[in-house]
Amino acid sequence: MSSRIQKGMIAGCVATVVVSVVDVVANLIQNFTQTPGSERVFHSFASLLATMARNVLGDGAGHIWVGWLVHFLVGSLVLGSLFAVVAPKLPTDTPATKGILFAVGTWLVMCLTVMPLAGLGLFGAAAGFGTMAWMLVTNIIFGVVLGRVFDRLHGEVGHPKRIKPIAA
Repeated sequence: MSSRIQKGMIAGCVATVVVSVVDVVANLIQNFTQTPGSERVFHSFASLLATMARNVLGDGAGHIWVGWLVHFLVGSLVLGSLFAVVAPKLPTDTPATKGILFAVGTWLVMCLTVMPLAGLGLFGAAAGFGTMAWMLVTNIIFGVVLGRVFDRLHGEVGHPKRIKPIAA
């Protein structure tokens, strides 16, 4: 039997994979539909993390694979574990809304602390509005998947009278 934290890490890993696939597909679509010479509407989360790593650690750490590695480590180990701890205390009824609340909260913390420390300004202003809006959307997707998967693995996340099973 896995612990609550381990189940949170598994849910975080699944949510990170889902968001990564969404991010890659959206960026491929953007690459194919973008007119030559125009600016990108948004940048991938991994490229933003690579930029942050370059700003903090130097040019050697600015490779896209560093961004992907950080993305998977933080999403799986840090955020998954943290969600497992705070989920019962979140003031919503369903696993999905608990995940959304958690994910929007982590997005706000990142925008107010990590982004300025990485040299991208408050709310990542240097990355542009499209990128920050895209990060909010993908964080919400992350939260929905995180909450639902954690609930399926662990249960007892949402309000018992309002949650209907996904499958009988």
